[in-house]
Amino acid sequence: MTSELTVCAAAFLRNKGKTVVAENEFLMGVSMDYHWMPYGDAKKLLDILIRSDIFKKNGEYLKASFELSDVDVPVAYRPSESLMESIRSSKVVTTPKKEPPKKGPVPENLLPLLISEAIDAHMDKRDFMSAANALQKGLNIDILAAGLIVLRDVGVDIGHLTDRVYAAVSKK
Repeated sequence: MTSELTVCAAAFLRNKGKTVVAENEFLMGVSMDYHWMPYGDAKKLLDILIRSDIFKKNGEYLKASFELSDVDVPVAYRPSESLMESIRSSKVVTTPKKEPPKKGPVPENLLPLLISEAIDAHMDKRDFMSAANALQKGLNIDILAAGLIVLRDVGVDIGHLTDRVYAAVSKK
């Protein structure tokens, strides 16, 4: 005899017409599409299905660990009241969320330095930014690289800036 948890999982998958579903699709389907239970209870049901090895979880996807065709699902299936009670009384075991990857040092903002170099070369800030923006759009390059080219074209020695700009651009 098949457990009601297995019948519940099979009914959901057959209704969706799929053998693999996303976790969110299951939760929304059980709670919003089929109105079987509230979203919180759907999360508990999913936890039970995974812990009972009825669903295998692979990343965000769920797949039945049984053959769908082997399960007899009643027409117009809805979870029984006894199953709903057992779901409500269960505790959800949440998996800890992964910490976001730690970021390295924040790359320095070199644009103010490039603007300062342009001003030192007697170039107006607006003219410098206008030329750099035009070059950036025309060549489809980073604004820092465009700023270096503009500085070079007006005769500024950019040798002391190239490595820093290269490092900043390559980190983007």
